[in-house]
Amino acid sequence: MGRKKGDVSLLTYDGRYKPRIVVNGAIQFNEKLQVAKTLVDNRIRRRADGSRSEIKLLVEDAFNVDKQGDINKNRRLGLRRLAIEDAEWREAMRAISDSVQVASTKTYPRFYKRQEDRGYRQIPLDVASI
Repeated sequence: MGRKKGDVSLLTYDGRYKPRIVVNGAIQFNEKLQVAKTLVDNRIRRRADGSRSEIKLLVEDAFNVDKQGDINKNRRLGLRRLAIEDAEWREAMRAISDSVQVASTKTYPRFYKRQEDRGYRQIPLDVASI
């Protein structure tokens, strides 16, 4: 019952309501991220000779931290979507994937009500939003 990470979605007998239990995981990066950064830097250094510096800036921006010292996880994980056919790049992207670990999970109940011909609409459980 449910998916691999724990989400469960049910329907009432008439299909009018859909209760769901959603499990969200907060991710963090371990020390393998530094290995990935080194691999990416080496690849850019060897391949970027004579090319535009904007490419290097984009990749370096993905590894920067903000004023609070936090990282932008989406930028780092977004590098894996780039279709670069190079063994060294693929190794660096594998290192990024290997550096991801789930730090914590939170479970949320959500309830949906079927709308006429429009699918399901979430029922707000937050009293302030009612």
